[in-house]
Amino acid sequence: MSPRARRPAASSTSTRSGAPADGATRQPVTVTFLGGLGDVGRNCTVVEVDGKLLIIDFGVMFPDPAIMPGVQQVLPDMGWLNSRARDIVGLVVTHGHEDHLGGVPHFLRSIEVPLYGSALSMALAEHKVTEARLGDRTSFHVLGDGERRRIGPFDVEALPITHSVPQSLCIVVHTSAGALVHTGDFKIDESPVDGRLTDLARLRALGEEGIALLMADSTNADRPGRSASETEIGATLRRLFSERPERRLIVSCFASHLHRVQQICDAAIDEGRVVVPVGRSMVNNVRIARQLGVLKIPERALFGVEQLGSLDPSNVCIVCTGSQGEPNAALSLIANGSHPDIGVGPDDTVVLSSHPIPGNERAVFRMVSGLARRSAEVIHDGHELVHTSGHAQRDELRELHKACRPRWFVPIEGEYHMLARHAQLARELGMRAKRVLTLTDGAQITLKGPELQVRAGVPAPYHYVDGTLEDPDQEVIGERLALTAGFVHVTVVLDSGGRLAAAPDIASRGWLDVTKHADVVEALSEEIAQAVERAVKASRSSPDTDEVERVIRRAAGRFVGTRTRRRPAVSATVILLS
Repeated sequence: MSPRARRPAASSTSTRSGAPADGATRQPVTVTFLGGLGDVGRNCTVVEVDGKLLIIDFGVMFPDPAIMPGVQQVLPDMGWLNSRARDIVGLVVTHGHEDHLGGVPHFLRSIEVPLYGSALSMALAEHKVTEARLGDRTSFHVLGDGERRRIGPFDVEALPITHSVPQSLCIVVHTSAGALVHTGDFKIDESPVDGRLTDLARLRALGEEGIALLMADSTNADRPGRSASETEIGATLRRLFSERPERRLIVSCFASHLHRVQQICDAAIDEGRVVVPVGRSMVNNVRIARQLGVLKIPERALFGVEQLGSLDPSNVCIVCTGSQGEPNAALSLIANGSHPDIGVGPDDTVVLSSHPIPGNERAVFRMVSGLARRSAEVIHDGHELVHTSGHAQRDELRELHKACRPRWFVPIEGEYHMLARHAQLARELGMRAKRVLTLTDGAQITLKGPELQVRAGVPAPYHYVDGTLEDPDQEVIGERLALTAGFVHVTVVLDSGGRLAAAPDIASRGWLDVTKHADVVEALSEEIAQAVERAVKASRSSPDTDEVERVIRRAAGRFVGTRTRRRPAVSATVILLS
């Protein structure tokens, strides 16, 4: 357990009853969805009871650079939360993935709130929060498997559930309207690496008592069957490692995927190799997980990247970050030859123990090509079973629904087509169509007794993080997108009588090659000159430079769009001689 994490005995209760702790009053319960309904990432759900708010997850989404240039992360919007800041009593983290935990430091910059989650989730959160120098704005509280905790007016139960991150939790909020079940990310792995199984028995018991609302992961709702067990990946890794005794091994996966890291390390050590963690988050997570006993790697088998030069490459297994092609992560730097300590060549085997997140495919395959150009052998899940999803497929989702038998169901955590497929599955299992709600970010629902009302909702736009600055607005993003089509600037000089003192000057970047298309630039200059002359002639007073600049921008934009079928950013400057 993290040294600052604590589990106050006074706030815990061992009761297993599903009845509301405060008696039979049926006060309304409102659930607000601020992220994760329509995108993979930035997950955030808010439960409201008696005017108080409990937040479940506050994650990031990794942006598509094609439509969000310059953006590093996308968060749930803080506007509505800031307006209710005094009502927030806690933030519960279901597990340690960035799309559920990664936004916590940004949240704490605006709102002070205690954090709750498993020992691993709290240790990962504490590292992030301390690194951001925000430790004085929160406290860390560990929820044990099966523990029931009072957080403000909320009666919260934490159930073990399997996922690709150890110690993932299914959160149950007991209310006067019945139990609310939030799965977080999950699969139903019958042979997990750590032996910690999903508590289906407790979910069945809750289903018998009456689950008012199920909110369940929809990421793999399109995929039939069951996801492969994590232990199957270990068997593949052992075979691949044993078949390559003379080669250096480089294996990339999520730094938070500690079950996978454990299996990589076990396979490497059994083959007589040492393990070298590479990448900031990998090094930090290995250290934290070893301290908690989540990872079991002997000290003698761990080496630092600075020691690589003294090691026989055939005795080395590098485990690193960058499986999603992130430009500054270790494997991307290795692939493009810019890593300060590691290069690759024909004696290296690189294993991508992952699958591209939707939207990351191009970056991942560009990285794979970079490794191949350097003659490294590259193995990914298109070749071998080196990755399994941490998300339930359709057979596992059916098992969850049959256990819970909820009165109402909202699919969460996925792109809209995934939510729709999960909703369809619930209807196939016999749920009435009106009790299955496919919602989008910003939606609010209120339960009162057996009834549910869909409310008008709250704004839930993207909250962008841009380097050290937060929240460039959509207008700024739009301007950046415009700049990707190039830039045209027109300078016009007018004499004291408002006449053109010289031909308009055209400067451009990224629009066209002016040496090859001088005729287009000359035609644009003539078009602008005519527009300016018409505007000045129509004016009854001395030229208004702001109005002339607007005329120039309109004329230039119209010409450029018609002549070149492009939409570069256009600006103008008018200089009036005295």
